[in-house]
Amino acid sequence: MQSFFRKTNYFLLIALIIVLVSLSPLPAFPSAHAGYVPSAPDSNYMDAYPSYKIAAILVTFSDKPAKPNISGTKNPWTKSYVDGVLFSNNDSMAAFFAETSNGAISVTGEVFDNNGLWYTINRPATIRGTCNWRSYFDETLAAVDVDIDYTQYNTIVVLSPQKTCGAEGLAGSVDVPEAGYKMYGAIDINGNMGSNPHHELGHLLQLGHANSWQCDAPGVMYGTNCRNIEYADRYNIMGATGSRTLLLTGQQLENYGWIPASDVTTATVDGDYTIQAFELHGNLPRVLKIPLGRDANGNINSWYYLEYRQLIGFDKVSNINRFLKPTAQELGVPNGVLVHAGNSQGDNFSSTLLDMTPGSLPGGKDIFDPALPLGYSYSDSVAGVSFGVLARNATAMAIRVKFSAESLCQPKAPTVSIKTIKGSGKPGQELRYDLTVKNNSTLCGKQSLELRTLKAPAGWKVTIDKQKKKTVSVVSRQTQKFVVRIVPPKKSKYQKYSLSLEARLAKKPSYKKTTLLQPRLK
Repeated sequence: MQSFFRKTNYFLLIALIIVLVSLSPLPAFPSAHAGYVPSAPDSNYMDAYPSYKIAAILVTFSDKPAKPNISGTKNPWTKSYVDGVLFSNNDSMAAFFAETSNGAISVTGEVFDNNGLWYTINRPATIRGTCNWRSYFDETLAAVDVDIDYTQYNTIVVLSPQKTCGAEGLAGSVDVPEAGYKMYGAIDINGNMGSNPHHELGHLLQLGHANSWQCDAPGVMYGTNCRNIEYADRYNIMGATGSRTLLLTGQQLENYGWIPASDVTTATVDGDYTIQAFELHGNLPRVLKIPLGRDANGNINSWYYLEYRQLIGFDKVSNINRFLKPTAQELGVPNGVLVHAGNSQGDNFSSTLLDMTPGSLPGGKDIFDPALPLGYSYSDSVAGVSFGVLARNATAMAIRVKFSAESLCQPKAPTVSIKTIKGSGKPGQELRYDLTVKNNSTLCGKQSLELRTLKAPAGWKVTIDKQKKKTVSVVSRQTQKFVVRIVPPKKSKYQKYSLSLEARLAKKPSYKKTTLLQPRLK
């Protein structure tokens, strides 16, 4: 194929740094995210190419070439390896977008590696410490020109295992004159593969970074020092994913039309709503929308988006554990509901993860456990709405919604039950019982319960394991088990005795329950 002049458009630098903070003066989440320029690539690119036909080009640099296809070398990016990452592996870029878009996006292509030798180009010059991407792509396309018929593709991906520039990934566009100066998507992967190609293709789809919105006390949506933290949604391929390939949010899928209307339910009245695990495709909705903000005319212009994310498919634990420690189970994400704030349909840059447990972890780690846990609720006094997680199982979750800023907490008396381990013995010997305490309150979160001994015989020593303080903490609708140890005095009479144990809410002591123990000395 004859060579021709190529004019490289401009590129959007998206260095995958872990935390880049951009402050916002807004009292709520921002409508767009800093760090991403939505004018590149062309705004019609996604509509023109729902099917991505990729020419992937492996390059090395003339001053210090890598050693391709040699086992044991530092960067053995072979043709088959790159093909697997982009097209053929179960967790490839093609498989990821097929799943997250519900089949709306197709990714196919071919890898060009110069017969295993890679294409050798000059190392990119730098401009103020940043690579000259224009000359980099111009030279790459010139080197591979004789091997590629560009009319068969609409996206160019250039890959180099040598990290020469600050950014590990870059997305933008190139004009190809032979194709009538049609806009081609362009991606560069520089030094680190991971899930960077997946992330960059997201940018070609006009997706901004997946950020988080965090405020100091009282936290969540409002408070002091509210800030938009770039990349900080760690449960989205467009966040600081490292090598994780986690699904896009419900708001993003809705904006792109990649989710059936039946998979999204909107809360309009007080009630209990059930959603299925976000990764499943059954008879229940996958996303719950709750009104958040309104414009001057009273029209809803922003929403809470609630998702029940489980360790299934691309959200499986192996993908999460590659970047996050401790594990997702310890962080509690599968035990609660992820909440994003997003603007009305059509805004691809406003999907913002909220930290529903503000202050639970120190510093920048606070966003590591963002889910609203089972048994907890949240009230937004500005939007006039409250919601909480009533119940969950492996596949579905029940969420209560009330269009009022009043707390959803409904306190109830706890339940106590006893199982005898050793209920009889001689005076001075230890007797043991298993004590189970259930917090029957609804959506009150973690509550303090007092465990007390009532009417114990004189001189009897009663201790409850794990009760280091006067109270114990038990989450709404959940149980805790304790061991009760009883030691009667050595001079006690051989007979049957009775004593009671009481559990009560520390802040509402009238909510209480007792159980009877009847040890026997013989």
